[in-house]
Amino acid sequence: MITVKNKVKILEGITPQSIPYDELFAQDQPVILKGLVKDWPLVKAGQQPTKQSAQQPANKVMEQLEQHYNKRPMVVYKAPAEIKARFGYNKSCTGFNFTSHRSTIPEVFDEIRRQLTQDEHDYLYINSLKFDEGFPELSQTHQLAFEHPEFENNQPVAKIWLGTESVAAAHFDQPKNIACCVAGKRRFTLFPPDQIHNLYPGPLHPTPGGQVVTLADLSKPDLIRFPRLKDALENAYIADLEPGDALYYPSMWWHEVEAFGRFNVMVNYWWMAAAPYLGSPMDVLMHAMKTLRDRPAQEKEAWRSLFNYYIFDDAEKVREHLPPECHGALATMDEDQARRLGAMLRNNLNR
Repeated sequence: MITVKNKVKILEGITPQSIPYDELFAQDQPVILKGLVKDWPLVKAGQQPTKQSAQQPANKVMEQLEQHYNKRPMVVYKAPAEIKARFGYNKSCTGFNFTSHRSTIPEVFDEIRRQLTQDEHDYLYINSLKFDEGFPELSQTHQLAFEHPEFENNQPVAKIWLGTESVAAAHFDQPKNIACCVAGKRRFTLFPPDQIHNLYPGPLHPTPGGQVVTLADLSKPDLIRFPRLKDALENAYIADLEPGDALYYPSMWWHEVEAFGRFNVMVNYWWMAAAPYLGSPMDVLMHAMKTLRDRPAQEKEAWRSLFNYYIFDDAEKVREHLPPECHGALATMDEDQARRLGAMLRNNLNR
């Protein structure tokens, strides 16, 4: 077993109104915000002492959620006991080891309650439900303050994750993230973006949750099949969260998320740092696969130089020798410029 040695920095004494965003963004790595949401009503409900049953706090959290549920059906993932909480692919990676169907909160919670005392049970998982759509009143009493220039054009989106034990295989997200552990303990295993070479990503389609995920099981590293996984784990960070804790992590960091409780709740706040009109770089990646990936090696090296010059190097140097009136696509990007380039691209793609 490989031991992860990198420790995530911990900030204590932070409140939802006093998050030090400048400090977080300067780190460019994960940071635990210890006890950030410990005063949220749902967190407190899950920590109320009881003599009746060890499962009683979970029931109290479920009761609060049911009371504030707006009755909108949502998608729930369901898997049998043999997956051991690890939601992912079937053996051929052409489908998944779980099924999905539309249901309601009372139906899902009743099924969880029926199996709370069973060692072997089904796994149920509601992921990425917009908090204000499923629980509009609760979303108003479970908030963070987002006061920083980065949020002027990018208001965070709050999503809630509910269910039994689960493992979300390592994947990356384009947005930045503050993940708040509300009920049940969670562990994040995080990797810097440059570790993609060592994480053995699965297919781009289909994906278990909309993002490409690793095929490797981090809890049981198969170094025969995935030998570079050793390097990834040596560069990994572990963040263990108690209810009330939160974790900030930057855009594009790979992360595996384990939920350990028989009932778990997490609320995520996601936002993009870049202006919305810039669109998604994944579209660039997919188009590059079509147009660049299978060209001769020498051509690809030439295009690598071109991309470095125009995209990854200093944009000012690219245009500093040109009169401003002829900058065209090289000009600083704004909404009008993005609209013009988008129209040109659509025209080119439709040829």
